[in-house]
Amino acid sequence: MKQTAWGMLAIGALVTGGYWWFSYGGQKTVGEESASGEVEPSREAVATVKVTPIKKGTFVEEIAIYGTVVPAAGAVQIFTVPYESRVRRIFVTEAQRVSKGDTLLEIEPSPDTTLQTQQARNDYESAKKALVYMQQRFDLKLATNDQLLQTKQALEQAQAKLESLQRRGSEGLRTIRAEVAGLISKVSIQEGAIISAGAPLVEMVAQNRLEARLGLDPEHVDKVKPGQEVSLVRVNGTGSDKIVGRIRKVSRGTDATTRLVQVFTNLPSSSNFLLNEYMMGKITIASAQGLIVPRSAVLPEEDHYVLFTVKNGRAQEHVVRIGLENEKEAEVAAKELQPGQPVVTLGNYELKDGMAVKMDELR
Repeated sequence: MKQTAWGMLAIGALVTGGYWWFSYGGQKTVGEESASGEVEPSREAVATVKVTPIKKGTFVEEIAIYGTVVPAAGAVQIFTVPYESRVRRIFVTEAQRVSKGDTLLEIEPSPDTTLQTQQARNDYESAKKALVYMQQRFDLKLATNDQLLQTKQALEQAQAKLESLQRRGSEGLRTIRAEVAGLISKVSIQEGAIISAGAPLVEMVAQNRLEARLGLDPEHVDKVKPGQEVSLVRVNGTGSDKIVGRIRKVSRGTDATTRLVQVFTNLPSSSNFLLNEYMMGKITIASAQGLIVPRSAVLPEEDHYVLFTVKNGRAQEHVVRIGLENEKEAEVAAKELQPGQPVVTLGNYELKDGMAVKMDELR
């Protein structure tokens, strides 16, 4: 009995010892690992970022405005005729350039105008005969001075009416020519049409008398003024046709359709813009000297802005003040910033101050 009990105790001790050895015997305690220096170091996170050097220079803030090319004030000449006419031939089309002396139209009197001219001639001949007859009666003491005077006045009126029609060219074919070089902006008639006296026939813009009519947001109206320069290009153009004009006039009201303020800009005589062409203008409204960084480098915080530079492989956070800015760049200010420092432009949203970074090539 005693031997059996001792045997069972021995077996239990062996089982317990084996379990302990397998569970803990093959592993070192934390203290032992620390003492032996075999702890595996933890890996520090490294962010990959793109950087560009901070620049120092003049920052320009611009606004873009859009509009069309229109005739300048007083540049449109409208051709009319002072009597009812028929259009015989048209020699020009809209948007055609013409030189001084070029033929624009041929017109002739309408049937009604011809009839009026013939009636005026008949009235004049009758008035002459009436005066001869009245003079004979006056010489024979058969007419008074008032009768003779009235007859003379009737002749003068008939003569003036006939001469007026003749002076306006109502008796034959008339050729209308360009008085100056220019651009045909509108042709209002067709060949064979009967047109009334004073009706517009052709509109022409004098050569190099075009200007840009641009629409400005009312919030910027106090930032522009006559004489200010405007950089003008064709919309969707290559930029090689860029010219500089000057503001002639800024309207003091908004357009009823666009709700924009109209800005009229003179175009230099060397410009090759076309009438009614769609164009874009850029106006500088502010400029300043300072440090310039890409807009993507500046990050908004709760009540301020920050950016990150890189020094000795680690990110450095800077609280900055924003000055002028546009869609691409911003003017920033902070005491510790210097031109040439690499500022992070991509990957900065994941950064923290002091974080290890790997830089791409400077751009």
